[in-house]
Amino acid sequence: MNSIPKYGDYWTPLLKAMKLLGGSGTVDEINAKVIELMKLPPAVLEKMHDPEGSNMTEVEYRLAWARTYLKNYGLLENSSRGVWALSKDAEGVESLNPTEVRSSVFQVSVLTF
Repeated sequence: MNSIPKYGDYWTPLLKAMKLLGGSGTVDEINAKVIELMKLPPAVLEKMHDPEGSNMTEVEYRLAWARTYLKNYGLLENSSRGVWALSKDAEGVESLNPTEVRSSVFQVSVLTF
């Protein structure tokens, strides 16, 4: 697989990574665990998001958005800068339906803006 996974493809591996890390972790720890779980090849990991304006890879960029989506969905909390933790709502959740997450997050966004 040399194509970069879509945003929703990261959500379940991100949830699993958080559980494997004991419920919380730094951005670097979480990213490394998700990359390991997804078995992303070097060609995917080397792709830069914005080569001229950022030193972030596309995978790191999408993982940042994945954390934001799961925070808005109620499964993650950002306790301090760069440290993320599972919320109480994440207990018992083993997999996520990207359509359901997307729909819920967008519905909340529309209602709050």
